[in-house]
Amino acid sequence: MEDKITFLGTGGGRVVVANQIRATGGFIINLKGRQIHVDPGPGALVRARQYGVKAYQTDIIFASHSHLDHCNDLNAIIYAMTLGGINKKGILISTGEVINGTQKERPWLSDYYRDKLKNLIVASEKDTIKIGNLTLHTTKTKHDINTNIGFRLESPDLTIGYTSDTTYFDDLPKEFKNTTVLIANILRPGNDKWKTHLCGDDIVKLATEVRPELMIIQHYGAKLIKSSPLYEAREIQRRSGIRTIAATDGLSIPISGFKKRIPTI
Repeated sequence: MEDKITFLGTGGGRVVVANQIRATGGFIINLKGRQIHVDPGPGALVRARQYGVKAYQTDIIFASHSHLDHCNDLNAIIYAMTLGGINKKGILISTGEVINGTQKERPWLSDYYRDKLKNLIVASEKDTIKIGNLTLHTTKTKHDINTNIGFRLESPDLTIGYTSDTTYFDDLPKEFKNTTVLIANILRPGNDKWKTHLCGDDIVKLATEVRPELMIIQHYGAKLIKSSPLYEAREIQRRSGIRTIAATDGLSIPISGFKKRIPTI
């Protein structure tokens, strides 16, 4: 499989999710022969079909937290990659709330499909998970939920970062040190701040500090869609000097040409 990132949806926020103004299927990372489905929200399986992704080839599922737009189709993707449970296969990496539930909420992962996975990893921030020639470091977030994680995914050639949903905080850039490609969830444009998510100004600060080879914005709220994600990406690039792409539903970005960042001292 070609090393690439494919977006099965770029929508986020209540209005966008409820009305499917943008799709909400998460995104796929194909890297070093592995297929990783990140945050399989509503419609993940349908969008995989629509955008040419073979869901049964999924090896790893990463669900950052227990909000519906990040894990609603978790069991559907397990169904697809195990052929309805016939082939025990795959790894799920997620938080305790998604996998085991809480005293008030049932888990998003069903008991039936829990048994169909080869491995189940309950992760919290600052964990390191080795999977063959890949290393996944979970990252800290500040969101409106008890447990939520982003990641840095390291391969021999490059490192991919994902912020998940988070507000900006002083140490956020340190979480993505030496990241080659950084995927950031952005809710609102410019300086239109929201207490639990990133806005355009926050992304400028993040890009300026981390200085990835490529910044990709996605997971847009209704205000950002109305004002144009493309315009927002251009502004972020102009102000930060970092190449920035506004992801669209179905966009596939080859990443084999990017090289691992030289660690800073």
